[in-house]
Amino acid sequence: MTGGERPWARHYQDEWGRKAGDPRMPYWLRVAALAYGSHGYNGHAVFKRGEIALVLATVDQETGEIHPFENVGRAIRDAVEYGWLAPESFWGCLVVPAHAIRKGAHGRKSECSVHVRRQTRSQREPVTERRLRGLPATASDGFEPRTAHSVTGSQRAPLSLVSQPNPTQDGPQADRSA
Repeated sequence: MTGGERPWARHYQDEWGRKAGDPRMPYWLRVAALAYGSHGYNGHAVFKRGEIALVLATVDQETGEIHPFENVGRAIRDAVEYGWLAPESFWGCLVVPAHAIRKGAHGRKSECSVHVRRQTRSQREPVTERRLRGLPATASDGFEPRTAHSVTGSQRAPLSLVSQPNPTQDGPQADRSA
């Protein structure tokens, strides 16, 4: 082939999405399949916190309890290392390399709101420098300690821990009813 356009073919994103849920595949490949099955015109696949962990989750066959995957960062790093994802990929946005796909204006328009916000945050003054100047490290510094009602979802204990009976409480109750 000399100079011209590279040969290419379309892929169906729903098929890649199905592969992302296949527990027989290694996690890094499932993450890559998720990106290929979810990316937009700019090659970016945006996710909320915890969504990738749920796609890669395992299900306890006896109880039906879902166990989110805990090493999403490692799976993404491996997919990047093997060349399936672009280096700017992270839990909030998986990026398919521009040289690997063609969808609309991919490669020419790389604007991604998630990456723009992330870049803006990284350019802020570091927490240690704010503290040295006597400024609060975060907007919540100086406020009352958080209660169970004021924490964010990522700071709460999983509901499965709350909904399971405490074995120390079950024993005495069973003895009283006998």
